Amino acid sequence: MKPRRLCVNGELRRFVNVYINGEDVRFLGGLEAPVTERDEISIVPAVAGGAVRYDGA
Repeated sequence: MKPRRLCVNGELRRFVNVYINGEDVRFLGGLEAPVTERDEISIVPAVAGGAVRYDGA
């Protein structure tokens, strides 16, 4: 399997969400947001898709 990257051309991929202490890094200065050793960092891929089955009922 080919490895995936979190960034493209120095920017966070559109469907990757990174949070520092529950706050989206996009609102904290992006990839330049300051981080301390006590901060909790979460990397969450966006999940979408699926289908609704319509059975006519």
